[in-house]
Amino acid sequence: MYKVLIVDDEPMIREGLRTIVDWEAEGFEIVDTASNGKEGLEKFGRIEPDLTIVDIRMPGMTGLDLIEKVRKENSVAHFLILSGYAEFDYAKRAIVSGVSGYLLKPVDEEELVEELRRVRELLQREQDAQAARSEQEASLPKAQLVEELLFEDEPQGGEQRTKLAEALGISAPAYRIALLDAHGGVETESRQHAVFRQRLKESFEERGGSILFSAGSHIGLLLVRQSHVECGETLRAQLAEAAGELEFHASCGPLVEDLTELPASFREAEHLLHARFFFENGSVIDRAAYEQLFSAAESAEGVVEAEDGPQLGDKLYYALDIRSRDAVDKVLAELEQAAVSRRMDEAAVRGEYSRTLSLAMGKLSSAGSSAGEQAQLYHSLLLSDVNQAQSYGGLKRQVHARLSELVDRFGGANKDTVLKQMIDFIRRNYSENLKLELLAEMFGYNSGYLGKLFKNYTGEYFNAFVDKVRVEKAKELLAQGLKVHQVAARVGYSNADYFHSKFRKYVGMSPSAYRSESHGEQQSGEQSGEQ
Repeated sequence: MYKVLIVDDEPMIREGLRTIVDWEAEGFEIVDTASNGKEGLEKFGRIEPDLTIVDIRMPGMTGLDLIEKVRKENSVAHFLILSGYAEFDYAKRAIVSGVSGYLLKPVDEEELVEELRRVRELLQREQDAQAARSEQEASLPKAQLVEELLFEDEPQGGEQRTKLAEALGISAPAYRIALLDAHGGVETESRQHAVFRQRLKESFEERGGSILFSAGSHIGLLLVRQSHVECGETLRAQLAEAAGELEFHASCGPLVEDLTELPASFREAEHLLHARFFFENGSVIDRAAYEQLFSAAESAEGVVEAEDGPQLGDKLYYALDIRSRDAVDKVLAELEQAAVSRRMDEAAVRGEYSRTLSLAMGKLSSAGSSAGEQAQLYHSLLLSDVNQAQSYGGLKRQVHARLSELVDRFGGANKDTVLKQMIDFIRRNYSENLKLELLAEMFGYNSGYLGKLFKNYTGEYFNAFVDKVRVEKAKELLAQGLKVHQVAARVGYSNADYFHSKFRKYVGMSPSAYRSESHGEQQSGEQSGEQ
């Protein structure tokens, strides 16, 4: 049984979690609970639970504070965080801290069971990896010699290197290191790993003269025969045959002519394998494949300098708000371009997607309508997708599918004409920095052509129409007694003097005069009503 610690300041939550699911059936046992972060931290150090379920926001030490303190000493601990919609900013910090999952209150039984099963798979995989490493440590001396050559802190002397080479008993014109990362279903992974290693041993070690060794949680291969040192389709096919049902990624370091140069080949292979998130299952990654992936994005025709997250978040919000699937697709393509062209690592990509999606969904959620309620729901689903995706391809596909589903729920297919959508959009977003060029891009029109269509349809130029909508809203706010600078900011004018000139142009008096007149009339009417 895997040990579970529950940390929450609400007694009903602590007790409710005890009974909501059959923990034993899922392979877990609740060994203790804590009512605050400080108590939870103390019990964590004493119990060393396999899984900690922690409320994200508690008085004193928050759940995130607890996680961050634990992470200083324990980088592999597993956490599930509990949170409400209003605490999502905290949840983004939790993603950076490497939590295993995110649950919304009130906790749904099916969602909790799903998260428990996923964490159980992770724990089982880690145990199997540890067992595999232990088994490997007691394996062939040749593997130990390779590991000694690769992982010694201090460089080996020339004499010692010669002894290692002689002990290995290998001689070839060139060598290289390949690293493999493989995993499968939790129920069969241990057996599959054993079969995979045996097939690798037969194919590469017994018949090819290569050496199988352990490289942390990865499998290492010292490739020494000419037929095996090429990192291409032949190697990929051999690995795929050996892997069977296991999913795998492999990387190849550069060729070296001397065994003493193997650490350099290993370091390159290790660096390349860190990029496996960006490659599909079954890929063999070498420097050429790595460069091809990123250079294609960097040299794409017509690509300008990538926009940062908040700008893309605004554009995604606009695309969703006008219910345009094409516009959503375009923004997601820009987001992918931004991520790949900057050569972000896996954590940075997840962060970029989380930040962009959070900005867009946060603005939609604040609408207070049925669309806002839908956005709140999808907000957490999207972040869960980003956090749990096994590959970049899977992340993109899941986010695209989720947003397409959201557009359908908004009723995108039943919207009126583009011009009616534009007018509706302006009336709902008058306080934003609205630009005809941006809306034209969202709707897929040339801005000049769309401007003419808009003028013919409304009788007003785009900017004038926006100004009039803002001024009408400003009149309502001024009549309520708000100050001029407050109204200017609320209706989308960052410069109060500019607002003053626009208001006078369309109303014929200054905002302050209108405020005094309207507010005075309102007060007079209230007094006469009292009489």
